Amino acid sequence: MILFIKARRLALIVSLFNCIFIGKILLYDNTYLHERKDTMEKKDEVITFEAIRPFGPTIIKGKLPENLIKLLDDKASEMMDDKDFSKKFDHAPHLAGNVKQEVRYDPAWMGSQDCAPMIEFIGEMVKQYISIPPASETISADYVGKMVIQSMWVVSQWAGDFNPFHIHEGQLSGVMYLRVPPSLPKEYAKEDHYPTVGDICWFNGQAATFSGHKHQHSPKVGDIFLFPHWLAHGVYPFRTQNEERRSVSFNLELIKKDEPQPLSS
Repeated sequence: MILFIKARRLALIVSLFNCIFIGKILLYDNTYLHERKDTMEKKDEVITFEAIRPFGPTIIKGKLPENLIKLLDDKASEMMDDKDFSKKFDHAPHLAGNVKQEVRYDPAWMGSQDCAPMIEFIGEMVKQYISIPPASETISADYVGKMVIQSMWVVSQWAGDFNPFHIHEGQLSGVMYLRVPPSLPKEYAKEDHYPTVGDICWFNGQAATFSGHKHQHSPKVGDIFLFPHWLAHGVYPFRTQNEERRSVSFNLELIKKDEPQPLSS
């Protein structure tokens, strides 16, 4: 991925301990920067830095509009309150989670006009995903004929529930948040050294100098993420009683134009 970062006047200055990088010049003495400050401020120029990110998976984040949050949340409540439906569409046996309830959305409903705005929103997000590197360098949007959502299910998580690290099926996977316990911030603040309360965390590769291997996020209502199905992730538990963390996960495939088979993963 190539990102262009522009800074006017002072440009972009990154301080590492007592070292400073300006472009390709390494300055070991911070006093040099102060001595050069006036000269640098007089220059009305744009210095461009090029960051190259050719490796590793990409996660993109969006925000669901209120009408789609309500659509999914109302349907989820309807499904979970119906004992016959929740038994028929119980998705827990297919999942890794240790949570109270996981129920799959009825494919018939997902193909209805009621759900069409949600499918369209996910479709737009997929278009964005495959339009940026490194995805755009491995697949062309011109080859994509349609998107098929293989499965979509609601995850109702309560105190003590968790999702161990796991991967998904399909090619791309997503998660969106409908309810987040209002007490989580207070519980989070009580953690004294490594807070994880109710967070989702993605892992890839290994810890190394100048290379990250995880991304942890405290979800907010309306957050939606899209990521490769093979990217390992998990959800940490929380302790607050009588409050629900409700999310919706999904897996999808991209079908090549004029061909019935999914594009290779």
